[in-house]
Amino acid sequence: MNLRLILLPLIILCIVSCTSSPLFKIELDADGILRENHPLIIQIDVPLTKEEKYQLLNEKNGTSYPAQVLPSGDLLVFIDHMTAETKAEFSLMKANDTDKQKVTISQTEEGVEVLSESIPVLKYQTEVANPPGDLPDYYKRSGMIHPLYSPGGQIITDAFPAGHTHHHAIFNAWVNTKFKGEKVDFWNQHSETGTVEHVSLNQAEAGNSGAIIESNLRHISLKDGEVLGEKWTIMVYPTEDYFLFDLISEQTNTSNDTLFILEYHYGGMGFRGSKEWNKVDSTHFTNTWEILTSEGFTNENANHTKASWVTASGKIAGKTSGVTIFGFPENFRYPQSIRVHPTMPYWVYAPMVEGEFYIAPGASYKSKFRYYVPNGESDIEVIRNIDKSLKFPIKAKLLD
Repeated sequence: MNLRLILLPLIILCIVSCTSSPLFKIELDADGILRENHPLIIQIDVPLTKEEKYQLLNEKNGTSYPAQVLPSGDLLVFIDHMTAETKAEFSLMKANDTDKQKVTISQTEEGVEVLSESIPVLKYQTEVANPPGDLPDYYKRSGMIHPLYSPGGQIITDAFPAGHTHHHAIFNAWVNTKFKGEKVDFWNQHSETGTVEHVSLNQAEAGNSGAIIESNLRHISLKDGEVLGEKWTIMVYPTEDYFLFDLISEQTNTSNDTLFILEYHYGGMGFRGSKEWNKVDSTHFTNTWEILTSEGFTNENANHTKASWVTASGKIAGKTSGVTIFGFPENFRYPQSIRVHPTMPYWVYAPMVEGEFYIAPGASYKSKFRYYVPNGESDIEVIRNIDKSLKFPIKAKLLD
């Protein structure tokens, strides 16, 4: 018998086996909770290539989840469905490079757009956006998310709204602060003491587990210069039926003096809703938004209550649209107090409602939020599932 004919299948088998060897193994435990459209970040110490596509594969039943490497070197895994009973060993494998990405990124002159199967999700504003008409130049702004879309194409946010030009869709700013013994207001730009602006774009890439935008911003005292350097990480996930994304903010005091965030009734990560919900906007107003919180509070009584999530919704272009924003359990003073304005469509997670705190030189303040944007009416079961998954994450354990 020809020895080459005997050895050739063995050689091929060896090549296949070697190239498909797992890079490492990990145990995932759903911990009794059904996981739907659930992003999982796993800290790893194995060097992986950002350009490569990966998957976590349960070799026993064939279940697999897409995985990609984050700028930090950690692994982002997108779990579209995992039963509550799941407790299994998964292998990290290289994935098929021909798999189509659901979420993509498009860079424009104004900023970075994220799309889900060609449908726009959001835009992060890198270039300076100027206020409309002949409004003062101090209202100009960059470093915000606008527009935020619904899966049906409605624009949920408003920037430079009538009556409150200094509101900027999804934006982050402190209001009542003391720096070097003087008041600095980064939110109310017309006070002309402070503002916030985009500085640089570090990353704008899409992979098989999500699209990632990483940027630097700065919070400026108009008298003394930069006080806070801020990093935003926006991660948009390849969900079905609705949009889902995280916004992570890390503010670091880059000055030589402590920034005191004084007790006040608002300030922080804000959300400004559609111009159709703005009574002051006589051109576009059509209806009033509805607020519902995790504790069951509504427009009338939600202000200065604590919430793990808040839903804001109403009619836009004749169709119900809205967004639910979740705070992460590791956030300062979680569940945080909220400011819900009595007449305007804006609300904000506002931890200073409970009292003063500070960011010392070199110290950092980190906050994380998850955004759920349905196509039409919000699904309360989806909201509860996201909330539960945040409070009780999947248990992940690297195996030797």
